[in-house]
Amino acid sequence: MTAWWQRLQSKWDQWCGDHEMEQSIRRHLRQQGYFGATAKLSGVRLVAVQRPGWQQLFRFDVRARVDFQTPDDEPDPDPVYHDLYGLVHEDIRHNRSQVRVFDTPEQRVELFRDWSEGLICLRGAKGLLS
Repeated sequence: MTAWWQRLQSKWDQWCGDHEMEQSIRRHLRQQGYFGATAKLSGVRLVAVQRPGWQQLFRFDVRARVDFQTPDDEPDPDPVYHDLYGLVHEDIRHNRSQVRVFDTPEQRVELFRDWSEGLICLRGAKGLLS
């Protein structure tokens, strides 16, 4: 029973629930020099919202592999992974999604303070509020 519960909890933790937002995150990772398609997302949670729900903030953690650009005749270097901390700011009215990733959780907290001003902070914001 415990193993079943742990598998279910693991699947929930890795589930994003929004395909477009997940693609935005993966696209941003590619632009930042990572393999976006194979990145492991976790902890994607809604952390703040503005009524009636047009603006939303999500937090996430990701383990992404660095995309080293090597010439075709050279062997690929050993893989290097980075644990990153991110925020997504979605504005559904304007179909706009801003994604940012950081090396440290403190950097994410700083941006969260700016982006969440005037929004309702939810339970998922635990650890982002000071």
